[in-house]
Amino acid sequence: MARAAGVSIRSLQDGFKRYVGMSPTEYLRDVRLNRVREDLLSERALSTSIADIAFSWGFTHLGRFAKTYHDRFGELPSETLRR
Repeated sequence: MARAAGVSIRSLQDGFKRYVGMSPTEYLRDVRLNRVREDLLSERALSTSIADIAFSWGFTHLGRFAKTYHDRFGELPSETLRR
């Protein structure tokens, strides 16, 4: 992203933090967590597992994923699924 924008990595990180309020990595993780939540609340969850949904959005360590999800949404993925 930095190369495409013609800036240094540090400048990209600083600018991103200033305008978005988080680092690019944090932003991407937040987007992925939101997509997992959308999938868990959709009909897709009826035909696949939480693990498959998490893996499809790039989460490879399920224990860490569950903790990060809980920290972000205040509930476990399985609790979201039961809604």
